[in-house]
Amino acid sequence: MVQNDGKEQLRLWLEPCGQDYWLKPGEAVYVTSYGTWNDHPFETIHEADCLTVWATSWFATVSDRDGKEFPPGRRTA
Repeated sequence: MVQNDGKEQLRLWLEPCGQDYWLKPGEAVYVTSYGTWNDHPFETIHEADCLTVWATSWFATVSDRDGKEFPPGRRTA
């Protein structure tokens, strides 16, 4: 689970597909890795206002707390 506890939108960058997702303050999503991996399903990199998640299985999805697909791209506040 990735949760934005900040006061501004948080950019979640999902690799290797190169897709961005923007979490509003208080929002949380699940990143799910599919396939096989060695040791760990993800690697993460935190930068100011951005969290990059690398799926080591080469395929992952982002869903909301209800299991529905989370919309990619920037959304209005």
